[in-house]
Amino acid sequence: MLTDLQHALLALLDALTNHVYLTDSTRLWSDLHRLLVAHAPSGGSWLRGAIIDDIQEIAASLGLADRFIRHIGATGNAGIWLGADKSVNDVIVVSHMDRPSFKVRSDGSLYAVCANRFPDGTYTVPAKALRYEKGRIVVGAAGTLISERANGKETLRLDVTSGKLAWSDTVTMEVEPTLIDGVIKGTGLDNCLGVLAVLGAAAALKSSESALIAKNRRVLFVFSDLEEGIPEAYFGHGAARLTYAVPPPTYGCLVADAHTVAADGPALGKGVSHGSISAWSRGSFSAPNYLALGIDLATEANQQRPGTIQLNSGYLSRSDDMVLGRWTQILGMIGAPMTDAHTGHESAHLADLPPAVWWLAHFTGAVLGMSDEIASIYLP
Repeated sequence: MLTDLQHALLALLDALTNHVYLTDSTRLWSDLHRLLVAHAPSGGSWLRGAIIDDIQEIAASLGLADRFIRHIGATGNAGIWLGADKSVNDVIVVSHMDRPSFKVRSDGSLYAVCANRFPDGTYTVPAKALRYEKGRIVVGAAGTLISERANGKETLRLDVTSGKLAWSDTVTMEVEPTLIDGVIKGTGLDNCLGVLAVLGAAAALKSSESALIAKNRRVLFVFSDLEEGIPEAYFGHGAARLTYAVPPPTYGCLVADAHTVAADGPALGKGVSHGSISAWSRGSFSAPNYLALGIDLATEANQQRPGTIQLNSGYLSRSDDMVLGRWTQILGMIGAPMTDAHTGHESAHLADLPPAVWWLAHFTGAVLGMSDEIASIYLP
């Protein structure tokens, strides 16, 4: 089945074998580092001066400049398209580019506009206050974000060391990322890991675009904003806007977000994680045929390329899948494993990113129906 898919996608295997993200760890780290230090405030990641600039330039360096869509309508999302020139996408792959953010109260304290995952007690982390000024996102103040949580109460504030905090600012963590012995530490891995995997997979699949066109298939890769939000309320606003901006895809959506390491879930350094259900179905879950495809294809993939995919049967946080799952089928959730999301000490293994690129490219091709064998068994 995997061999049939690779034959159907013509140059995909060669493209991945020679892919800069699979052959040059220095370049892989350089691009990831660039994304990690970029400004990515929730609600403003699509503006000049923010992470979208870096995504666009990295896409261009991977040969995708002519396929980059800076603005998908007024959604705050960007994208990359491949394949047939038609109005309906067959598969949409979504990865959010914003990160945990905090807003300023009238008394100068902060409040989270995301899932607050700081540990109990006093927690400190370097942070920056971002604002829109002279046509772009800039840093208005910098300092230390201080979280205090005890007895069911929590307070957040920014101890400013430079600049001046304004009530209109959006505060995000700012930690210089490090790579030591293959281990990445910092903040923003949620979801720079997903963004880089999507960029790499799109570049790999472009090598097989003639096959997509011959099969009349089109795929849209979307970098969404405003995925982060308070989990007790509505979140995933960028994905929600997408559902009004483009027609529903023929088959459905894949969601590329980092996956949290857990005792019954993925482990660091063991390959990319493939999940099918989020938050024990408080989010979304994949239909049995797509889950079976993931299991069966991953089995063959791990035989061809050992240690590539971990099947995630444990807890998986909700992402844009929760919103998109009300609009179309969720075909799968794919991401590199990480620990300590929404903190300044997030951790991941650089070695898990090449498998993420490899698997995302293959599974996207599979759910596009590029292989007649796969389509006849697993696709509607």
